[in-house]
Amino acid sequence: MLSKKDKILYPIWGKIENDLSREFALNELAFFSTYSPWHFHRMFYQFQSENVKDYVRRLRLEKAAFEIKTTSFPLLEIALESGYTSQEAFTKAFRKNLGITPAAYRKKFQIQKSEIIGLKALAKFGIESKDISIKQISSFNLLYKRHIGPYELMPGFPKDRSFLSSFDDWFGKNKKSHNEEKWIGISQDDPDITDPNKIRFDIGIPIPYRTEIPEGLGLQTVQGCERLQIRVRLEYEKLPEVYSVIINEFFPKFHRRLANLAPFEVYLKRDPKKIPITDLYFALRE
Repeated sequence: MLSKKDKILYPIWGKIENDLSREFALNELAFFSTYSPWHFHRMFYQFQSENVKDYVRRLRLEKAAFEIKTTSFPLLEIALESGYTSQEAFTKAFRKNLGITPAAYRKKFQIQKSEIIGLKALAKFGIESKDISIKQISSFNLLYKRHIGPYELMPGFPKDRSFLSSFDDWFGKNKKSHNEEKWIGISQDDPDITDPNKIRFDIGIPIPYRTEIPEGLGLQTVQGCERLQIRVRLEYEKLPEVYSVIINEFFPKFHRRLANLAPFEVYLKRDPKKIPITDLYFALRE
């Protein structure tokens, strides 16, 4: 749970994560936090356990790692897209942050793919071909609350509704109901790549663009594109395993490739006394 002081990180996360290719000056980010550069730097490090520069570098490298894992793009191309001027510099930074070279990382997943069985891998979750479809999703804005930590601590819709209490004022001002809204969760990181204690999971509701953002919440835009929709009828606790099988076992045999955008989930039925129904959406490359 974020403290009152930590809540100012939402606009900072928004600026950084919406454009990872930029080099942000400390003074610029400090301005949005309303703190002096010195205090902002100290506060950011205290919460994230890394400074802004290291945070941006890590997210870039983890995005590159997902590209290496799920595509056959040349490593040099991925290195250049990640902001590195040479494959050597990229390899050095990658190994420092992930403990393995890019080439070895790709080989690791190529070996795993040799035993992949595609759609059959989803059968153990009760997922059939009729539960899978491709849809064109338009961009939308999400008013969200962030949880940082292992997915297992918050798989799916939160059981502890107090986590969503920051939305209460917004519901009151807009005369809306918590139960009537369409709740969406976004899995920002791949557990195969990111330290479990640094995994970002965002949960929120789609809203119009011109909306006042309450304290303790952030606003992000989910990019429109074609997405593979998979309907899951399972307890939320099983969703991390479902994600792993879909990404590592199903997609390598699917006729479309994953895009390097975070998947999101829509909670269709979330009655705690019944089996939840959740739609998972995975971005597809053109």
